[in-house]
Amino acid sequence: MIEVVGLKKTFGNTVALSDITFSVAKGQIVGFLGANGAGKTTTMDILTGCIGADSGTAKVAGFEISESPIEVKRKIGYLPDEPPLHKEMQVIEYLSYAGKLHGLRGDKLNVRVADLIERLELGVNRKRLIGHLSKGFKQRVGLAQALIHDPEVLILDEPTEGLDPHQIHQIREMIRGLKGHHTILFSSHILSEVESVCDRLVIVDKGRVVEQGTHQELAHRLDGGREYQVRVRQGARALASNLETDFVGLSAIRADEAEQTVRFVTKDGDEILDQVARCVLDKGYGLRELAGKSKKLEDVFFQLTR
Repeated sequence: MIEVVGLKKTFGNTVALSDITFSVAKGQIVGFLGANGAGKTTTMDILTGCIGADSGTAKVAGFEISESPIEVKRKIGYLPDEPPLHKEMQVIEYLSYAGKLHGLRGDKLNVRVADLIERLELGVNRKRLIGHLSKGFKQRVGLAQALIHDPEVLILDEPTEGLDPHQIHQIREMIRGLKGHHTILFSSHILSEVESVCDRLVIVDKGRVVEQGTHQELAHRLDGGREYQVRVRQGARALASNLETDFVGLSAIRADEAEQTVRFVTKDGDEILDQVARCVLDKGYGLRELAGKSKKLEDVFFQLTR
């Protein structure tokens, strides 16, 4: 649904994009993750036809952006980091205006506006001036204008930026509810947000894609070994000493006496875990748990962008 190959863009002597290549399959929500200044907004501006690339290709719904910009705009709904709102207009007036820009008229327009007001819970504010709304409700109006023509592709640039935790949760749930009906590229620098909403991740750093895949795929490819935790009834510190002495395939061994846990990292598989479990039982520590720990998204992100 979105195919990007080798995008490059400079502004004067500043290289904004040096090599952006990624794809988004139909119906997916893909997180476009990077620090501020990594190239997220520039990429989205190119995908939506706001600016041109110096080189490379980008297709949306089968249309090459540089060759068919009007067709691409028909397929895309865009919520930029600063929503294009007219503060002097009422919510319902603005959404009708946005719909008319996309060719909607009459009953079709009225039904679409009413549907979005209901779905995005804008009813109580439908006749308020946009300039009088909270930032959270302004973001809802911005999302509604991006959806007004029922686009195949949604491009959302930092849609929860500047919102309070309650507003972030509401917008996040609304985006999650769009999954399947729309293909969504969703940029953020908030790791927990991307992890909770997105099917796949594209991580950008200094104008280039450094990795892409599911959270699990990224963690596996970058894995220097998986972390495990052993929970025992007693003797966690003594167990840690035993593991350091008796097992060469373990590293980063550390004990928590208060929690009676020992954590370690290993690249080896089930065989060494069986040996660890046998050690715990044979030495009388009392095995309560032996479980793997998933690598956090923040660990993956910082490993790729440090």
